[in-house]
Amino acid sequence: MSQRLWNFLTSLKVTVVLLVLSTLLVFLGTLAQVHEGLWEAQERWFKSYLVFRRPGDVWWVPPVFTGGYTLGFGLLINLLAAHVKRFKLSWGKVGIHLTHAGIVLLLLGQLATDMFSRESFMRFDQGEGQTLAYSEAHREVELVVTGEPGADGREKVVSFTGKALRRKLPLQGADVPFELRVTEFGENCEVLSHPSVKEAATQLLTALGTLETKYAQLELLPGEAEKALENEGRLNVWKQALAAVGENDKNIVAGAARVVADPARGEKLREELKKRFKSQMLNAFQKIPPMQMANDRMRSMRYVGKELSEGRTVAVDALPASSSMGAGLQALVVAQPEVRGMDQQNTPYAKVELLQKGTSLGVWVVSPWLNLQEVSVEGRTFKIGLRNERYYQPFSLKLVKTTHEVYAGTEIPKNFQSRVFLENSTSAEKREVDISMNNPLRYGGLTFYQHQMGRTEPTGGKGTSVLQVVRNPSWITPYLGCAVVSLGMLWQFLYHLVGFLSKPRSPKTAVASAPTV
Repeated sequence: MSQRLWNFLTSLKVTVVLLVLSTLLVFLGTLAQVHEGLWEAQERWFKSYLVFRRPGDVWWVPPVFTGGYTLGFGLLINLLAAHVKRFKLSWGKVGIHLTHAGIVLLLLGQLATDMFSRESFMRFDQGEGQTLAYSEAHREVELVVTGEPGADGREKVVSFTGKALRRKLPLQGADVPFELRVTEFGENCEVLSHPSVKEAATQLLTALGTLETKYAQLELLPGEAEKALENEGRLNVWKQALAAVGENDKNIVAGAARVVADPARGEKLREELKKRFKSQMLNAFQKIPPMQMANDRMRSMRYVGKELSEGRTVAVDALPASSSMGAGLQALVVAQPEVRGMDQQNTPYAKVELLQKGTSLGVWVVSPWLNLQEVSVEGRTFKIGLRNERYYQPFSLKLVKTTHEVYAGTEIPKNFQSRVFLENSTSAEKREVDISMNNPLRYGGLTFYQHQMGRTEPTGGKGTSVLQVVRNPSWITPYLGCAVVSLGMLWQFLYHLVGFLSKPRSPKTAVASAPTV
């Protein structure tokens, strides 16, 4: 290694530059969470080597910037090189050596956490009594092919990662007599059944037809204005329509009568009324409460309302199929913008073509919105589907009881607690455990935290629970790093304190007394 490179690696100036860049990275990465969401900002800014500007970024994003991994490795190399260069074995340097070692542990621990830690969720959505032996990823998906149960009663599952689907790699699994080829992949979608779309479209088109009939004749408008007095929403529409034709009388019935007397103004008023009532109706169709997002009919109403409001038609008698085989024959897959919020979740989809010896067996559409779909090949039945990636464990948890307490008169949680029955057939372990907000379960290298609670029905029903499952093999390194840094600082302080106290003190100089007169 050349002397110039060695001097560069051990330079204090490099340390200062890296620390300044780290401060800027934290500032920019935190600011980016407003536009990109927490997960996206973490992956892009902190879990990367370089950050490149992308189309659509806000103005302050630089063309290129150092990512978290680059700065972390840079600080680590700089610290180790400087330590080697200035290493001197003496009691006075032990504290500095320990402090450096602790900082190295912190850097290595953070790197290991980023690379090896994993968060997932165990969702007891069927309520008390449900047993699970796996947790699910929050954002990653997998394409699975399940075969017929074997002699032990267990299904054989072949899975393909979401990364392989995004790259559209050829997929071939052991003991699966066909190849899968991804023809299309989307990060977020809604899947709507044809019957629900037809029902929503028929309902809305019928309402729009009634609207046309109601305002078809000018002489009927004053009567409709009088009926609108009973409904505040209709009254506001009438006032806006009358104002658009130059009539500002607070008495909408009298104003309508005056406008109708002039056929040209009457026609304009009729068109204004139809346009505004149609817009009001379409907007009402597109509003869907968050609790109804899983309702196929409500989502179909929103879809139909949006299509018609943007000037497109909905072919009730000839809705397009999303695939040539399977559930997609009677479903619409509607691509949606990718969401990045903490409380938002994307629902990906893929269109997969099955090939047997080069011959196409058809195209299936798969998504977590859809159940596993049956495929018959060579007299054998398989099921294919897209689901959140699963992490299986050698033990199971059964939800026994949920406790959901809030402070009186508020919705503030007081006690969220899940009692689970842990069973491990390998170790013959069977016991009940309580998991609450401040009392996680640590077992098998995993930590189970109480995350969410609810019920299988809005009122009543069984209690449901969601546990956050964290695997972090390097969880101990931050504690060790902080302990070593503290020990090093304490050693350095005590070493200098003892040295100061042990120094010999010079005798006090006598103060000469002033002469007396």
